[in-house]
Amino acid sequence: MKLLADENIPLAAELFGTLGAVTLVPGRDVDEGFPGLSEFDVLAVRSVTRVTPALVDAARRARVIATATIGTDHIDTAYIHRANAGRECPIDVFSAPGSNAESVADYVFYAIAHLTRSSDRLLADMSIGIVGLGNCGRRVARRARGFGMAVLPCDPPRAEAEPYLASVTLDEALQADFVTCHVPLTRPDQSAHPTFHMIDAARLASMRHGSVLINSSRGAVVDSQALVEALRHRAIGGAVLDVFEGEPEPAAELISLPAIVTPHIAGYAVEGKRRGAVVIYEAACRALGVEPVETGPLLLRGFEPPQGAPVALPRAESPAAAADEAVRRLMAGIHDIVAVSDELKTTLDRLDRARLFDAMRKNYERDYARHELACYRVGFGASMDEGLREAIERRLAGLGMQVVEAGAHFVFKLAGDD
Repeated sequence: MKLLADENIPLAAELFGTLGAVTLVPGRDVDEGFPGLSEFDVLAVRSVTRVTPALVDAARRARVIATATIGTDHIDTAYIHRANAGRECPIDVFSAPGSNAESVADYVFYAIAHLTRSSDRLLADMSIGIVGLGNCGRRVARRARGFGMAVLPCDPPRAEAEPYLASVTLDEALQADFVTCHVPLTRPDQSAHPTFHMIDAARLASMRHGSVLINSSRGAVVDSQALVEALRHRAIGGAVLDVFEGEPEPAAELISLPAIVTPHIAGYAVEGKRRGAVVIYEAACRALGVEPVETGPLLLRGFEPPQGAPVALPRAESPAAAADEAVRRLMAGIHDIVAVSDELKTTLDRLDRARLFDAMRKNYERDYARHELACYRVGFGASMDEGLREAIERRLAGLGMQVVEAGAHFVFKLAGDD
């Protein structure tokens, strides 16, 4: 059996190598003209590979096309469904929904923690509009509620299918302090609620003046030119972008104007990326009638957290303010989202910035080694005020972090604690 895999899928050779001979290639190189495409039984791809009708026709032997991403908008699934009727080997299509949802939700709160670090307002006095209540959106909501934020959930398609689901309108969600998008990319011919340029000039103009737009879904969910104009004229408070129209070389203003920009890595915590690979590997095994190898230990392989690293507790007027700042300090000690943003911004003057964008994605684990927050154990020093501890624990629970009495990776400490 021959398998073609994107070289940026972690564990691809190790996992898919149990099924046959694996060829690792840059995902952007895979199209209908790729040499030997007709000889591969399995294609393991990411969102940078456009699985078009021409590619499907050229992959005459393919039995599985699996994408290590949560969405499939880069795959013409409708054409595959039609083509299967005439294929000797029908194609099974698999994706990895939910595999990197914890990572994406963490990303949103890394951004929020940084952007509110100098604010006089408590996070509990702020609101967040969550557009899309799938795997990622629900996890963002859990984190927000842990901080006491007002959550404005918005998912009209789900609300129509699930009458008891709480959902505000998009216009209502846009009135929040933060608006974060977690929707697939759909067009008018694909959905009654298309998301292509869903956030357009009119909707940007309707946002509150100080609101921040966060997009870690698909670049084209936001009208890029309209966003550039809104940021240029300071019509909104700012933006956090992880996805862009025109990747890997988006308009320069989309990199320079937002407060935080990152190269499509919101879902790239180590465990999130590996989990995506595991999900599609196991799905391919089922489709091919092969028993998969044990994959559980692979997710945390190489995880080397600190042991008992101290996190200094701040002085603040209230337990809530102190707890907000304490968790910000903890998160900053785990991952520096601003360093990633600064690195991407430095590529703007380079003629090869498209290559550098892809290189940052490829090397993200090596250079930043971000792990999901849920991997970390947290403890408290001996003289902790009970009210402050409870406030911090609520926030940690929202983030999915475990509080322990012994064996903590990080320990919140007051001055004088051992």
